[in-house]
Amino acid sequence: MRKHLLPLMLLVLAAASACKQEPREADKAPRTVEEITRAIIQEVRQVIRETDEQLAGRQPISRELPAADGQASGGSLQLWTENGQAVRLTAITGKGSETRYYFANGELFFASQADGLFIFIGPELKYWLDAHWAPLQPSEADRKARETALQEEAKGYLMLF
Repeated sequence: MRKHLLPLMLLVLAAASACKQEPREADKAPRTVEEITRAIIQEVRQVIRETDEQLAGRQPISRELPAADGQASGGSLQLWTENGQAVRLTAITGKGSETRYYFANGELFFASQADGLFIFIGPELKYWLDAHWAPLQPSEADRKARETALQEEAKGYLMLF
């Protein structure tokens, strides 16, 4: 599946922009940080769309989350796998909020929540986006806190399977 190639594609994209190319090819390659950012976001968006399309007809593995104090329901988890590795994990809490986690080769590379979209490159949260896929500029402390929270949540949920 194409999502397994994302880390490789991102590396190739970055390397290609740094390499000297033929004039007509250089005109097409991203040159600025903004162009590279747009290219990465566009590629991730396409991978997410294709992943969701491929998973639409497949049954996930489901788990119920225990209810917290005062809640009737704890929520639920749905996990889609391929060859024994997580591809997408959807967590719906008892409060009704939903987070989707996407994985490539067992590594978190994208998460979506009501308040943002998050692109990881390796273990780092590199791009924090709004609901329209436009980059936001959170403080370094906020970025690091969200990075840690998303990774820990995903890891904790995966351990329930």
